Amino acid sequence: MSVNEPISIEVRELTKQLIQQYIMNQYPWGLITRPLTPISQAVLLITYIITIAMLILSLLQIIVLTKYGIKSLGYLREMKSAVDQRNKVLTSRLPFVTILIPIKGESTLTIERSLQNIARLSYPKDLLEVIYISDDPEYYVNSIINILNNLSHRLGINVKVIHRTDNSGYKGGALNYGLRYAKGDVIAIFDVDTITPSNYLLSAVNKLMMGYDAVTAVWRGYYTVDNAFSRLMKFMYDVYNEVFIRGRFLSNGFPAISGNNIVIWRKVLNAVNGFCRCTGEDLDLSIKLRAMGYRVGLIDEYVACEVPSTYPSLKRQFSRWLFNGIWNMKHNLRLLLTSGKVTTWEKIDGILWMLQFPSISFAALSMLITLVLSIIGVLIPPAPILFLELLNAIIVLSLFVVLLILGKHVGYSIPNSVIQMTRGALLTIVMSFPMLVYSLESLVTDEWEWKSTPKGPINPRSTSLRDLVHELSLIPIIIIITIVILILNNQIITIPYIISIIAILAYGLRFVIAYAR
Repeated sequence: MSVNEPISIEVRELTKQLIQQYIMNQYPWGLITRPLTPISQAVLLITYIITIAMLILSLLQIIVLTKYGIKSLGYLREMKSAVDQRNKVLTSRLPFVTILIPIKGESTLTIERSLQNIARLSYPKDLLEVIYISDDPEYYVNSIINILNNLSHRLGINVKVIHRTDNSGYKGGALNYGLRYAKGDVIAIFDVDTITPSNYLLSAVNKLMMGYDAVTAVWRGYYTVDNAFSRLMKFMYDVYNEVFIRGRFLSNGFPAISGNNIVIWRKVLNAVNGFCRCTGEDLDLSIKLRAMGYRVGLIDEYVACEVPSTYPSLKRQFSRWLFNGIWNMKHNLRLLLTSGKVTTWEKIDGILWMLQFPSISFAALSMLITLVLSIIGVLIPPAPILFLELLNAIIVLSLFVVLLILGKHVGYSIPNSVIQMTRGALLTIVMSFPMLVYSLESLVTDEWEWKSTPKGPINPRSTSLRDLVHELSLIPIIIIITIVILILNNQIITIPYIISIIAILAYGLRFVIAYAR
């Protein structure tokens, strides 16, 4: 027996004993390198409470999304037979339909394209009118009127362009203004970049005539600027919306209506007092419809919407959706929870829907928590937290597999899906920091600077690295914190983890900065 062997045996025994004690939760503060002060204990308590809440919410969201993905996958596998079994459209008593399209700062090419798409709808032209509600300057509205008057005559469509001089109320205010001029018994709301299949409106109206009060469709992406970023966005919208939208409807979850395609009975819209004067009018409408017991359905059609082609455009879009979710949490949560006409699962799922974009900030929050723990001297968090982290990782892997299979059914190869999901994960990590800032800001204000997502091949809005102030400040801040950790604790063991965070952020920023313009 060598001299070092007894020491080795003793170390193994101590390690075994330490692991057993850790598993039995005999280290309530985790494994710590130095004694805790009262202030450190208070900070740790708050940090651990936030961590547990975040991990539980994250776990619930991932489990639910995995379930929805499996449901959507089952639909895609049976899609051919489902299409063959669609109900026949009743064309003998079709209602008059008004299509409302709010516009602001859109190119005339994009507006013309939207009207040309509507002209391809297989709905009787004498039962259809299109109203564009413009918040643009009067001179630009006049040019739109001249262009659309000529185009509408050629296409045989009844078109109105109305100018809103009072631009208050966001998109909801514009839609309410357009309702004053609408003649239809059925109201359809499209975004200017929405492209619908020819059968969309007939399918939607048929669904209404079958007893539904409002309907929407799964939307996918298309791009007018071909680059790696827009291709990533198209993949995310094509695949992820099968989970977020179709899977939700198939699982009887919260039936969230997409603001880029809504078809609703006018009498129902009047019953809920129209649209809220807010940016999140589609989510507000969804909550009010279900709270009053109205039926919301999903039609077996796809619509397409233009995806952002630059990172700043995507960040503007996501920050707006994040604000919409928190706004509705503050103003409509009680209505959702107290309604006797909404199922318990719809209530839970409605909360998850409202929190989906604020949850993007979890990645940033996790990194910040890790840095706080490192400063205090925590090597390993308590066993319950570590268990929740491992459980999240396992469920994420199952969701990853489901998304891979979904991507294949949607038309993406497995290697391409892996590449795009990896890029999407990096993008989420980088974006999580501004999303954390926006989440905190949204909690204290109801006012938000509304900016539409740029559309069309010509982007009139210039962007610069100033749009990336949150992202570019990350690495210097983390490096400074790392130096502080070394000075205070000499905690070398956490440095590799922090270096890996910096490497991930640097790689993600490389992709983001490349498409910042």
